[in-house]
Amino acid sequence: RTGRMEDRYSHLRTVLGTQLFEKVRASKVLVVGAGGIGCELLKNLVLTGFSNIEVIDLDTIDLSNLNRQFLFHRKHIGQSKAQVARQSVLDNFDPSANVVAHHANVKGHEYGTEFIRKFDLVLNALDNLDARRHVNRLCVATDRPLIESGTAGYLGQVQVIVKGRTECYECQPKPTPKTYAYCTIRSSPKEPVHCVVWAKEEFVTNFGDPAAVVPEEDELTDEEIKREEDRLERIKEEKGYGPYLFHKMFFVPIFKKVRVAELTGKDIFMGRPPPTPLTLDDALASGADEKQDVPPGQLPEQVLLSVAQSAQVFLDSAAALRERADASGHLEFEKDDRQIMDFVAAASNLRMHIFGIQRQSRFHLKSLAGNIIPAIATTNAVIAGMIVTEALKVLSDKVDQCRSIYLQKFPTRGRLLLSSMPDKPSPGCYVCSPKNNITVRVDTETTTLGAFIELVLRKGLSFNEPIVSIGATEIYVCGEGLDDEEVRRNTEQAKKLLKDVQVVHDAVVEIDDQSQEIKIHLKIEQATFGEEEQQYEIIGTSSIGAKPAPKPAAAAAAPSGEAGKAPVEDELEIVEAVPAATDARKGKRKAEDELMLTDAKKTKAEVNGVESVAQD
Repeated sequence: RTGRMEDRYSHLRTVLGTQLFEKVRASKVLVVGAGGIGCELLKNLVLTGFSNIEVIDLDTIDLSNLNRQFLFHRKHIGQSKAQVARQSVLDNFDPSANVVAHHANVKGHEYGTEFIRKFDLVLNALDNLDARRHVNRLCVATDRPLIESGTAGYLGQVQVIVKGRTECYECQPKPTPKTYAYCTIRSSPKEPVHCVVWAKEEFVTNFGDPAAVVPEEDELTDEEIKREEDRLERIKEEKGYGPYLFHKMFFVPIFKKVRVAELTGKDIFMGRPPPTPLTLDDALASGADEKQDVPPGQLPEQVLLSVAQSAQVFLDSAAALRERADASGHLEFEKDDRQIMDFVAAASNLRMHIFGIQRQSRFHLKSLAGNIIPAIATTNAVIAGMIVTEALKVLSDKVDQCRSIYLQKFPTRGRLLLSSMPDKPSPGCYVCSPKNNITVRVDTETTTLGAFIELVLRKGLSFNEPIVSIGATEIYVCGEGLDDEEVRRNTEQAKKLLKDVQVVHDAVVEIDDQSQEIKIHLKIEQATFGEEEQQYEIIGTSSIGAKPAPKPAAAAAAPSGEAGKAPVEDELEIVEAVPAATDARKGKRKAEDELMLTDAKKTKAEVNGVESVAQD
């Protein structure tokens, strides 16, 4: 048996050399994500000789995953991605490997800095900005090398992150996650995406973490509004949770908006006809006789459901989610969770019906809910291969030879795969440099502390469990183990306006997230954004959403010899020796290299601009 195992690895020992091979065998590697890139990556790792691997992924396998995530089959639908991926690589590639699977959220308490310190190398195969930032901060805090990756359709990139030697994931600006004004979301949606955002917020409100709920402002009321609100509890007692929630989401708030518009004379629907509150009986009777056949070549999820069908899906999913939330405490949104996505899709379509917006298929709504770009299997395979190539350089202590890799849709000078030297750490980065000051522009007169925490700290800056302080006074505390009094205080504080908790113009707010071992200071600037969808702005030398400064023309035109190397290199290209180039040919080659660098950076920007892609 020992002889057979030696035969299994003899080619690797020959190719890698004994010293690197032994490092590969002894190293401990964490793979974060077992989706499109993750499946290919796990296969590549065991086939390269890595034998101590842990993989973490929160998702379960969906039918739509099977066209590109080749470790999974139809029989695995509904099972944990991490656990099935582990078993598949052991059964098909290397049964002797030690692979540990975690069906969990990488942002969970048990996967903090102490967990990350166990590993020699962390490999990201994630599909969202928030988790990428979180893992980046854990690796910076623990001084562990991280290889970041991402794909968006035909585009892909690989980035090596070594603290103090290369830029971290947050050194360069990333596009601010899209936000929408509350007046648009809550009162006057105009597009399907507005209804999807609202439905996701309703999911959090009814089944999620209470600390993440953004409280609504109190509105004008009268006897008619109070009468409808009082009916809610009677409906719950007489008909159950599903009909109660339907009335709460699709009748009462619409009735209130219309009534307030009548009482105040305000045009809260922005010139559009006022919506009609929807009762459950009316919904179930609307289009109930419509026959929904699945056309040839289409999936059931691509068929548009009637209003009656959407109402029934809403009732079924709401009941199931209520039972799950009661059992676990609270739920988190996950687009690949069928019951959660059923709820969001049904709620979105019912709201579209109320506001006269064209309803959408579940397939399209899922893409809006997860900001999905269709994934391509070959893109994932190429990027996974390049991750392992760069990982071998890191294990060989050859970080200076690491490259940032960019996969393009169209070739530049005959190449689809480009590379460049990793950028140096940004001196203004609030994650990996000593400078930790950021300026935030926000309307302190109208924004509540709860909205500030959810929109700016959690969504905008990707904090996990922020503790918010002014001077020596903690004004909001997140984290596990809060007692009832602390939870009550948080609830009360979240409802207050920023100005009422001393978060005003020129105030300096300290944000401490112990789960990420990061502490920063926010300087507050008062700003009014009016009716714009933008609700805040993060500015500063390393601000998220800002445009990076262009490189000086002189630097771009500098001879390649000044830097010692051409700005762009493709280490995978093998060419025959050619005679020395003339000056003209050198100038042409230099211009082509600069074009390649520009295209590579453009690819990086396009991939970074995608928060979530359909590779998970």
